[in-house]
Amino acid sequence: MIARAFLLFVFIILLPDIYLYRWWLRPRARGRRWLALIWWSLTAVMLLATCLLATTRDFTPHPQTPLNVYLLVLGVFTLPKLLLMLADGAGRVLRHFTHSRRNWGIPVGVVFGALSAFVTIYGSTLGFNKFEVNRVDYVSADLPKGFDGYRIAVWSDAHVGNYTGSKAYVLRNAIDSINAMRPDVIFFLGDLQNVGPDEIEACLPELSRLSAPDGVYSILGNHDYSKYLGGSREEKLAAEKRTQDLQRQMGWRLLMNEHTLLRHGGDSIVLAGMEGNEEKDQDHGFAIWEKTVEGIEPGMFTIMLAHNPLHWQNYIIPNTDVQLTLSGHTHGGQVRIFGLSTTTLMFSEDDGMYECEGKHLFVSRGLGALIPLRFNVTGEVALLTLHRQSQ
Repeated sequence: MIARAFLLFVFIILLPDIYLYRWWLRPRARGRRWLALIWWSLTAVMLLATCLLATTRDFTPHPQTPLNVYLLVLGVFTLPKLLLMLADGAGRVLRHFTHSRRNWGIPVGVVFGALSAFVTIYGSTLGFNKFEVNRVDYVSADLPKGFDGYRIAVWSDAHVGNYTGSKAYVLRNAIDSINAMRPDVIFFLGDLQNVGPDEIEACLPELSRLSAPDGVYSILGNHDYSKYLGGSREEKLAAEKRTQDLQRQMGWRLLMNEHTLLRHGGDSIVLAGMEGNEEKDQDHGFAIWEKTVEGIEPGMFTIMLAHNPLHWQNYIIPNTDVQLTLSGHTHGGQVRIFGLSTTTLMFSEDDGMYECEGKHLFVSRGLGALIPLRFNVTGEVALLTLHRQSQ
């Protein structure tokens, strides 16, 4: 992770320290060399940590604790300094043009810096360690009568590598909540792991407790492939196979660009599932919508599991008759302030139920995330109930 944006991290750490030292600390440190020594020693520690994390073979280290601590320090100390630098610089420019005696950028920078630290501390502790049960209703005149009242437990983006040790209770409580819903079927929408299958193995007993009369179905998310692993091509493919085998070992039915039938109350509907690694530079693991819907009889009510909600607009709406699509991937943005989230610019559908041309999409906020931080975007497991609209 750090290696992919190494210079950016160095810039974020070093530039604010140089700026603030020149304008703030140096005038106050005359005769107090120990202040300068402490200041630059802390800078050196952060730069050293950046270099060490950049040498990690995989996208994140195993265990991920060193990276999480590093990101916590960035959010609590480094980012506030960056915001203070930007606000102070803007205030100096404004003061020059307005001939004001006061630099209003300083109090603004202090407020935004404090907000950044608060979001980081709360979001990485209480915010990340809680979730809610969300109840959603879907109504359609196309739904067969036998599925009226059908209950589906939907969850996504578990990222179970962050729910071990002292945080294992979060995953345990989520699974307890899903089973307590007494759903007819359970759908998992991808990103079971952060980086590799060893994370799933550590949580295998917990994940294997999921149970529903019509079974547990899953698809793969982008993190369930080898794109975040180091090593040879053979090692990566072996890790991908292990991830898939572990899901089947738990009794989950993994859908990989294919579809099957769900039968209930004397009727049947189609359940289709696309793979989740849609990146163009991959020669395997593509989300192939044509293969996924091939052979579905016209008029069959279809639920599509697609990890990335962008597939709904890009593939599903223009090319298929799929009535309901279920996605994850966005985490709801993870951080939402003043109604704006970090996914607002990337996704027009990032949380909740959407409708377009008579077709619906439900996007789950997911349970976890690679970076353990949630602020004003609580993780969720959802109970989706299907209703037949009377004609």
